[in-house]
Amino acid sequence: MVNIAGLDDWADNLEKAYSLSIPEQARITKTGADVLRKNIADYLKIHHYRNRKTDEEPHLADSVIDDATNVLGKVDGSSVVGFPPEKGYIARFLNDGTKYIHGDDYLDKVRNASLDEIYKAENAEYQKILKEKGVSGV
Repeated sequence: MVNIAGLDDWADNLEKAYSLSIPEQARITKTGADVLRKNIADYLKIHHYRNRKTDEEPHLADSVIDDATNVLGKVDGSSVVGFPPEKGYIARFLNDGTKYIHGDDYLDKVRNASLDEIYKAENAEYQKILKEKGVSGV
């Protein structure tokens, strides 16, 4: 005989687990964006960092930013990682290359190498959210 009450509880937990609010989705994707931001900054520091006088101007590795919004600045559950406009063109030159600079293609390298770490961080945040909701067994 099937335990209907147990099945109902499981279905309720499953529904709670899959019905995440926009802020909860943003928390999850922001956690992954934090990992990617850190990994991009670390790669730039290792491979492209030079000790030079820049006055108040931060190095590209120190300028990587992330935000829990989409590219238009709207909160929709997604997150972005990138560079501020005044540094974006430098990041593109390093990544794509120019007539005088051999491109490194570091954005794809770092993104692909970071996928497992991003997924683990996002899953850990997802599990925290489920625990806060009192959801278990999903």
